[in-house]
Amino acid sequence: MDLGFTPEEETFRQEVQAWLQANLPKAWRQDGKGGYRDEEDTDLQREWQRKLYEGGWLKLGWPKEVGGRGATPVMQAIYQEEMARAGAPGILGRLGVTLLAPTLVAHGTDWQKETYVEKILSGELIFCQGFSEPNAGSDLAGLRTRAERRDGKWVLDGQKTWSSGAHYSDKSFLLARTDSAAEPHKGIGFFLVDMHQPGVEVRRIKQMTGGGEFGEIFLSGAEVEDRDLVGQPGDGWKIAMTVFGFERGGLAQAARFEQAVDELAALARARGAGADPTMRQRIAQARIEAHVFRLIGLRNLTRAQHGNAPGPEASMTKLFWSEMDKRLQETAVGVEGMYGALAPDSDGAIEDGRWQYGWMWSQAETIYAGSSEIQRNIIAERVLGLPRGR
Repeated sequence: MDLGFTPEEETFRQEVQAWLQANLPKAWRQDGKGGYRDEEDTDLQREWQRKLYEGGWLKLGWPKEVGGRGATPVMQAIYQEEMARAGAPGILGRLGVTLLAPTLVAHGTDWQKETYVEKILSGELIFCQGFSEPNAGSDLAGLRTRAERRDGKWVLDGQKTWSSGAHYSDKSFLLARTDSAAEPHKGIGFFLVDMHQPGVEVRRIKQMTGGGEFGEIFLSGAEVEDRDLVGQPGDGWKIAMTVFGFERGGLAQAARFEQAVDELAALARARGAGADPTMRQRIAQARIEAHVFRLIGLRNLTRAQHGNAPGPEASMTKLFWSEMDKRLQETAVGVEGMYGALAPDSDGAIEDGRWQYGWMWSQAETIYAGSSEIQRNIIAERVLGLPRGR
């Protein structure tokens, strides 16, 4: 494992810091846990995405032959880490930029690349993801949305759920079953669906946090041209695995957790909770876990730098950080004492309720992107080689 950075990498870090200093207004810097509260500020996110696009940052890791900078995995991690440390807001089209655009570069037709990639990166076209269904979340192969050929088009019927930003998206990259008689992982197509057409309805999901960044997508006779099918009709599962390969955390998450622990310790000092030995131990444990997570990130980064693609070991990373964040947020709410029971938007909520909000959000982290139970099964079977349970 490499624990340090080369002089060239540190020079690149300074380049990122200087650009942020010149281009990230102080008013845009986020101070919430994970920046979740900027979800509804779509204008800010769209403008920030445009700045990053014009600065050449959204193609940082892409090969030079397709207009990218060809940055190494270490450089990409440094970029992400500095963005997190600066409190940079999210971008409106993050799913399209981080998941769909590189997938189209790998699997799309020339027409799809020319039509969509630059518009995705610039924020001109916003895509949401249509994978999960009410009865097919972690078990994605159980999806039931159907795609049938009628009159030279694909006609989609079904329901998707937990689709981030569906209510403001122009299109969706969506999985649908093209062959109901095929095995579960086969007979699935990967479609680019117009969200503004008849036959598509979006209903926002109001969460216990009060936010509504997720939505349900109802498809009733929605149409897709052949040109918006990525790959062959049965390639959806393979292409979805490419998408998941881009959905990995790194040093950016480590930086956020380290900052969160610093703020947790400051909260404990301000509340006088440091006199409680049990609370001191919990905060120390959070510090240790944040450091361990950084080491895990460096190990994964070393593997990537040596050309090793993410494997099932990535499940350990997801399991670790999601369970760790839940413990951290629970500690913070405990430090607040009775104030921790207040709603985040209550007048008496400490720090505008940011820790209560973070606690509520952390409950979902052990479910989305593969629940902790699913991650443990993957680790047991594919990493440790244990026999599959019956």
